Amino acid sequence: MTTGSRKDGSFATADRDQRDLESKLDQLGILMRRMVRVVRVPDDHAELTPTQMVVLSLLDEGSMRIGSLAATMGAAQNTISEVVARLTRSGLVRKTPDPVDGRAVLVELTPAGRQALESRRRAMRDYHRSVLKALSPKERHKFVEAFEVLVTMVEAARRQMSKRTIRQTTRQRRNDT
Repeated sequence: MTTGSRKDGSFATADRDQRDLESKLDQLGILMRRMVRVVRVPDDHAELTPTQMVVLSLLDEGSMRIGSLAATMGAAQNTISEVVARLTRSGLVRKTPDPVDGRAVLVELTPAGRQALESRRRAMRDYHRSVLKALSPKERHKFVEAFEVLVTMVEAARRQMSKRTIRQTTRQRRNDT
């Protein structure tokens, strides 16, 4: 906590901003836990974690290197390597040599992986349909609109975080030389 004071009130503002940030983090944690409980599809496929589903969804768009998967997901490469290893053992993905760089491998969906992904997507769509049907048309509109705002804000924050990380890395490299 910042102590002391300045004529411009910047210490008091910093304290207030920090308290607000901590309060919002607490609220966000509660909301995230509530959201996870309500968006889980009944009869959720326990064998597929949310992270595994994201990996399968990304690979549905085409094969990728593990590093690219990690960067796209904003996760550590070793974490995604472990996820890919589990999916490989389950027969849902396979690794193939990268035709551009023989030292690298590409990860791609297997037919079983595509089938598991489609099955999961159908179950999610059916569940989401029942959720939306329980709402009035006006509530549905508000729900989807609010979700769009949320996703857009998170995407914008991640872009800002990435820019900041790039700037910090560039500064660090300059300092190292």
